Amino acid sequence: MVRQRVAVALDVLVVALLVLLAVIIDLDGFILRVAGVRISFRSVNNPLAWFAVVACLRLVLFKSRGLVGYLPALWRRLCQVHVEVDPVARPVAPGFWRRTLLASLGIGAVVAVLLHDQFLNPYSVPDWGDPLFSIWRIDQVLRGLLSDPAHLFDANIFSPERLTLTLSDPLILPAIIAAPLLGIGIHPVVTYNLMLFFGFWVSGVATYLLVERLTGSAGAAFVAGLLYACAAFRFDHYSHLELQMTQWMPLGLLALHLLVSTGRWRYAAGLGVMGVAQLYSAMYYAVFFLIYAAVVGAGLLVFYRASVSRLIKPVAVAALVAGLCAVPLVRAFDAAAPVGRERPIGEIQYYSAEPADYLDANKNSASWRERLPPSSPERALFPGAATIALAAIGLAPPFSAASLIYGAALVVSVDLSFGLNGFTYQYLHRWLSPVRGLRVPARFIALVALTLSILGGLGASRLLRLSSGRTGQWLIVAGLTLAIAIDAWPALTLRPVWKEPPSIYASVPEGAVLAELPTPENEALSITFMYFSLWHNAAMVNGYSGNIPRSYIEGAKPELMTFPRGQSIDALRRRGVTHITVNCAMQYADCDAIVQVVKGSPDLRMIAAGRWDGGPVWLYEIIR
Repeated sequence: MVRQRVAVALDVLVVALLVLLAVIIDLDGFILRVAGVRISFRSVNNPLAWFAVVACLRLVLFKSRGLVGYLPALWRRLCQVHVEVDPVARPVAPGFWRRTLLASLGIGAVVAVLLHDQFLNPYSVPDWGDPLFSIWRIDQVLRGLLSDPAHLFDANIFSPERLTLTLSDPLILPAIIAAPLLGIGIHPVVTYNLMLFFGFWVSGVATYLLVERLTGSAGAAFVAGLLYACAAFRFDHYSHLELQMTQWMPLGLLALHLLVSTGRWRYAAGLGVMGVAQLYSAMYYAVFFLIYAAVVGAGLLVFYRASVSRLIKPVAVAALVAGLCAVPLVRAFDAAAPVGRERPIGEIQYYSAEPADYLDANKNSASWRERLPPSSPERALFPGAATIALAAIGLAPPFSAASLIYGAALVVSVDLSFGLNGFTYQYLHRWLSPVRGLRVPARFIALVALTLSILGGLGASRLLRLSSGRTGQWLIVAGLTLAIAIDAWPALTLRPVWKEPPSIYASVPEGAVLAELPTPENEALSITFMYFSLWHNAAMVNGYSGNIPRSYIEGAKPELMTFPRGQSIDALRRRGVTHITVNCAMQYADCDAIVQVVKGSPDLRMIAAGRWDGGPVWLYEIIR
């Protein structure tokens, strides 16, 4: 009787929290005063978290009792969980490699169709910001690895600062993957676009491999792989190469499933390798995946009752090896900590999602951007109608162990994307230093999308079981493929990139230190100068990265911004600058005034002059 009353009380609390959420959404928040105590409900985040906690408690503790004491038989059928042997432990069906090849070709073909504008314009990128920045990072990593690995992180920007490659994600593994393309002479811009396609495509193939083991259905796995390859967040972050490098996470999940079901050391090693690969590809995702894998792993242990003692040794050894592999990167970032700046709480708060952001489509969505226009950068999180529909089918009762595990992972992922607006992230930010180094919690959308894709694969598996014939199943897969493609269809805007830099850079001597003028107020506009350094690799006193050094903001930048007034040339000379470039084709303010002073300065000697992109450019040497 007591248990029944507790169950009813929890049901009432769940309904009350739902009503509270509806009122908050309708009134955009409100304030109550009860017995002189002020109670504020300005956001749905905390009530939403409490709703999730109470609902989970109700389902776990009293799943056999009917809703508020009624309909117990129907409730038991809905809450019935089918738990069998972990499906990934089943032997792989014959024809695995043939199915994987066909699925890979199919996913690649759909992605190629979606990115057809990019393939038709291989020397173009969406903007001259992050894409050129990624091209520069790949170049710097490969130069460092080939010439001086001990100083790999000493990039050529913000001279004389060291470890400047650590001011943003260094893209080490993507650079290594891109090396053969660059080695056979493919242009850096074309290589970048091929790597972009690679991230889309291989992430889908990796998800296919995971979901085929979960469902035993190649068709459902293909749908899941396509959902992740074409996920909406990829087009929102179309300029961010590192944020497309998600392929290691589904492979890590597959290794995790196999490890829990078999306890074999090789799967522990695979999980560790995938974690390290993700770390060296996209550091954001490595931190996020560590948290996510812990949630999924706990769910696997609960449902499949694996022997924890059997897993301790392989997991410990794999964690040790992964930790040792991560040491070079961790040491470099720790050493560079004084160079950068701590992420301001206000900045993290701004990039923490809110529930309404899941109804904002990305700016490149041809299907949804007019219906659900984006409001805030990096927070257009609408995953797409096809993704939501298939995931809902996968989550619907009767439940399976996989649907409940990934349903819980979905709740945690969404909450973590809320960042400081959510429930869990606040504690992680307080306790874990790697989390404190992250600026954009909303990027957890990559794990939300992966979870929805896995659930979508479970939903597709249910739909495929409705048809007993092969032809009917092919038609279902074809229809779902078309729906996913229409849902994800992008409207890309591309800008052509210069295939070569201004001719003056051919005259930059070895060992030179450049100041690139005019210096823009916004450091991101210096990325073009960094792209030019692919051809000369001279050190630069200015530059751009995800974290701008204090020494540049407080020292070099004022000197560059005041040039040619005052003692700026002497100040640059003391900073080690040997040469100055002046590029009026960039259409920066005050360029004509700078040119007049430079031409008449006795401290400068012209080395080279030319024209580029319709404007004049010069290279001057500072006379010692």
